[in-house]
Amino acid sequence: MSETLLKCPLEGYIGCCEAIAAMDHRELLSKVKAPTLIIAGTKDPATTVENAEFIRDRVAGSTLALIDAAHISNVEQP
Repeated sequence: MSETLLKCPLEGYIGCCEAIAAMDHRELLSKVKAPTLIIAGTKDPATTVENAEFIRDRVAGSTLALIDAAHISNVEQP
C-alpha cells in the first residue's frame, strides 16, 4: 500500500469516508463538458463497474477504462 495512505491519520480517513457516503452528485454528471476518462477497477466492491458505466453514460464523450484492481486502483496499478 502507498506510503501516503499509510501516513493518513485513521480519524481523517474515517471522516472522509463518512462525508462522501451520503454525497450524491449524479444529477450534475450531464454538466461535465471536459474530456473525461473514467477508470474503474474490475475487483472494486465499493465503486463497481456498473457505477462507472452509469457515469460514462451521463458524461458526454467520456471514455471508460477497466483495470485489474480494486478500490484504490491508482495504488494497486500505478
